[in-house]
Amino acid sequence: MKTFAVILTGVTLTAFASAQDTKSRIDSSDISLPSPAKENAQNKTGGDASSDITSSDTGAQRPLSLSKTGFSGAFGYESKYSYKENPLGAPGVLDQQADAVWENSFYGNAKLNVIELDSSVVTPYIGARWSLTDFTYKNDNDPSGVTDLSAFNFNSTTAYLLFLMQHESGWAFRGGVMYANDRSTENDTEDYMEFYPSVGATKAYPLNENALGIFDVSLGSHLGDVEDADDDVDEHTSDELDHVDVTASYSIIYTHDSYTITPSYSISYRKYENGFNSDRDDLFHNLRIVLDYPIAESFDLSIFSDYSKRESNGNDSAGDALSTIYDFEKFDLGAGISLEARF
Repeated sequence: MKTFAVILTGVTLTAFASAQDTKSRIDSSDISLPSPAKENAQNKTGGDASSDITSSDTGAQRPLSLSKTGFSGAFGYESKYSYKENPLGAPGVLDQQADAVWENSFYGNAKLNVIELDSSVVTPYIGARWSLTDFTYKNDNDPSGVTDLSAFNFNSTTAYLLFLMQHESGWAFRGGVMYANDRSTENDTEDYMEFYPSVGATKAYPLNENALGIFDVSLGSHLGDVEDADDDVDEHTSDELDHVDVTASYSIIYTHDSYTITPSYSISYRKYENGFNSDRDDLFHNLRIVLDYPIAESFDLSIFSDYSKRESNGNDSAGDALSTIYDFEKFDLGAGISLEARF
């Protein structure tokens, strides 16, 4: 009987740790509405990348190559393998549960008919992505009770509709809504879903003949539903991860021959108001550098490094500082390949 009780307690603790770590992973994710102007500029390679920024047949500076009529789009596949320190975004030391993670994504997007206005161009966009994330960490002696991170393998689905307005001043403005959800591969359950309405603005401009500067700012509201990590605690609610975010970023795209190097920095302020997070606000920093090399037409190789840090303020219902629960650092280093077909 004592042996059974010990086993049951171990299972309960492991399940609780699993729920907490799953919630931590979701809470540290970075779901955002795409910026077509920024993404198109980042995808350009070659010595003439900066020249497309000022080209226009309507007088508007556009970092996109737009057709006046018809329909165009792309679909593709990405595979990334990276070493991640603290992949679940848990508080504590940086190397907590360091892991090799394999991510595979299938995506598609379409640019609909362009609407010409007096001093701007408006373009509707639709897109979707399906991603699979597999963790490889195993440690039977892990004191947290989480011995195998493959229990947190998950699939993500996103879909969005947005409108991009490119003004003759060179600014590109966007507004739209994204739907996103995460499903557990292990349990085939939905861990999280949300709708994310957002607005944003992008300015891309040449720094010299080989470099572009891109400034981007956005404002959005995450309206989601998360599976309760602890049903016995009333203060936890299904909407406690809802928050408003304001994000600003700056990137430099430098091209040399066929190589493209893109360092970028972003800072995001996030305000929470529900349940356990009713007195919480975060400041999220991200520093990233990507090296892209085209192996062949529509086939690219990339090497990337990513550092993230979150600082939380506020207190829980017991008066304890939320920084002890939510502050974390993450570091990634990896490589990936991508295949894309345009039509």
